[in-house]
Amino acid sequence: MKTIFLFIILPFATLLINSVNKTSVNVIVKKDAKKLAEYYRMRAMRGESVANLAKLYSEDPGSASNGGQYRNVTKGMFVPEFEKVAFSLKPGEISEVFETQFGFHFIQLISRKGDVLDLRHLLITRE
Repeated sequence: MKTIFLFIILPFATLLINSVNKTSVNVIVKKDAKKLAEYYRMRAMRGESVANLAKLYSEDPGSASNGGQYRNVTKGMFVPEFEKVAFSLKPGEISEVFETQFGFHFIQLISRKGDVLDLRHLLITRE
């Protein structure tokens, strides 16, 4: 039985992947994706720009290049988990890290005009 180990150095942890047990690998990767999203959220909470963090680290192909920004967001545009968090925020507030089918996110609400939001978010995928 051949075992391959891969070490990935992240700002907060070393990830050890054993290629023989793929279920364990998926669990480890999922946990580290969440930790990485939490790390970037912590940086935002300490004053770093969510826009800059999203440009550098977000894995959302639709918004990363413009600092994670989505304008004129209305209900029905995103998956329910994302909308639940987005529509619960106050302007300027940064959400906790949460999970959708796409990975782990956090959102910063920029503005709200009735049921129309402008927001930024950062996504870390599980793969």
